[in-house]
Amino acid sequence: MGTKNMRVLLAIVAIAASLTGCSQEGDLVVKNDATTEFEGYVEDQFVMIAPGEQYSTTIYIGKNFTLVGPTDIGVPISGSAWTKKSFSITMWVASGEQNTFTIDDDIGALDFKNNYSLSINEISVKMCDGTSFGSNLLEIGHKLAPGDEKLIQLSPGCWDVLVNYGREENLDTVTAITIDIGQVVEFPWDPDYVLSLGPPAAIKR
Repeated sequence: MGTKNMRVLLAIVAIAASLTGCSQEGDLVVKNDATTEFEGYVEDQFVMIAPGEQYSTTIYIGKNFTLVGPTDIGVPISGSAWTKKSFSITMWVASGEQNTFTIDDDIGALDFKNNYSLSINEISVKMCDGTSFGSNLLEIGHKLAPGDEKLIQLSPGCWDVLVNYGREENLDTVTAITIDIGQVVEFPWDPDYVLSLGPPAAIKR
């Protein structure tokens, strides 16, 4: 084979190698350090992660060509937990590395349960030092039937809760409920409900 033909062959081999290349991948770990279960999506894959557990996946980044190639890729992560506000972010996953995204508590919540025989028309809250209650936390046209529950996410602090219930639209107020970040306070409401003087109810889930 002549020198010219050898050069052509080597050029073809080099081009083929550059087009095929090696696959670039990175490992992504989503770790749930929150006190409640996380539900959401990782790269369009629905996931549920219990407290203290993690979800792992390998992310394809691209081809590593002879001269250039991608080194990372953005992976969308979104979702929420009872003690984590709803979020949507892009996590950059680097090739050949284990990349970890950690979910942490950033809010508290009331696990409000209607323990009464009548439906609840409205639930509203205010900070203890506030002057007026906020808007109805129930969906428009929706009532909380006996036995039903409503999760109410709240910032840490002292809260008052106003309940509008029954056909006569009676009002009941429960005051001075303390919420901490990462805490879910069980709230089994009825018109005679009295807030315990001890610590709030145990964290749920």
